[in-house]
Amino acid sequence: MKRLLIAPLNWGLGHASRCVPVIDEFIEHNIEIILAGDGLVYDFLHQRYPLLPIINLPGQKITYQTRGSLNLTLARSLAGFLKNIVSEHEWLQDSIEKYDIGAIISDNRYGLWSKSIPSFLITHQINIKSKGLWKFGEPLAHQKIHGFLDNFHEIWIPDVPQWPGLAGDLSHVEKSNSKYRYLGILSRFKYAAPIHDHPSNDILAILSGPEPQRTIFENILLKTFENTTMEMIILRGLPSAHPTQLKSNGITLISHLQDNDFVELMVKSKNIICRSGYSSLMDLFRLQRTALLVPTPGQSEQEYLARLHANSGNFSSVAQNRFKFYHFPAHTQISCSNITSQDYLSKACEMVIKLL
Repeated sequence: MKRLLIAPLNWGLGHASRCVPVIDEFIEHNIEIILAGDGLVYDFLHQRYPLLPIINLPGQKITYQTRGSLNLTLARSLAGFLKNIVSEHEWLQDSIEKYDIGAIISDNRYGLWSKSIPSFLITHQINIKSKGLWKFGEPLAHQKIHGFLDNFHEIWIPDVPQWPGLAGDLSHVEKSNSKYRYLGILSRFKYAAPIHDHPSNDILAILSGPEPQRTIFENILLKTFENTTMEMIILRGLPSAHPTQLKSNGITLISHLQDNDFVELMVKSKNIICRSGYSSLMDLFRLQRTALLVPTPGQSEQEYLARLHANSGNFSSVAQNRFKFYHFPAHTQISCSNITSQDYLSKACEMVIKLL
């Protein structure tokens, strides 16, 4: 049996995080896996799977602006983005025989496909959401994205097929497509994390995403709560950093935690603050915890998801530049068994194994 290559995009840790249940499923079937990634994703995967071979595969570097729209940043990076897709594709073509690859699962790396092996793409963004003047470009962006999707054997969508699911219009289309396979929630966590009756920590802030916005948000939190009498912990989302714990004005900062320690901290925390990234939302639904959502500035996808889930009543949301007006959700837990119970991953993986 040939090897399976799994390669998530290095755009924060969300893409790597949601690949964890996929990787674990194949490990349970004793499938020989090769991982590929770069930057924080490489560090995350290497820490979590030290026995699996991992290839340093550079991807497109996207830096969130200090101000302004992420769409403008992407527009400026378009040439490099397209060039990187070509480079990834050429790399895969050269690597299939070299590493004895029988199939590829890519998370949002559009160049990692080949006509010679089954190629699968994990993405929740079948449709593009923009705002302002950028909405005029949605049809063109939609056409381009679907051109990339057509290269793959199947598109794996980490959501449930029933609208709105978790991603609303992002992951659902009006006309069915035989290439689309809904997987249900992809979270590295397996069980709910009900809050303790007497939580010892008042606020847990979970940071994620690329720089400089990760650091900007961290500084906003430190400034906002510098004189607080509440117990507060900031989980910094830095897996490559030394696992340190330090204090700043009474606030505890932790660079990174393993899953068990993370869940233990969740159940001890009354209120949660985090980005409205899709992988973060999947983790929250799996753990059945509400949160105050703070979208990454300029990222229209996160802004859409924050609105969608704030309107559902389970979450609250505030823009980063208006964070001082924050308020936490009325409830600390959500009931979502109709979503979390739908798991189609096993069947998808069994299909891939037959093709190896």
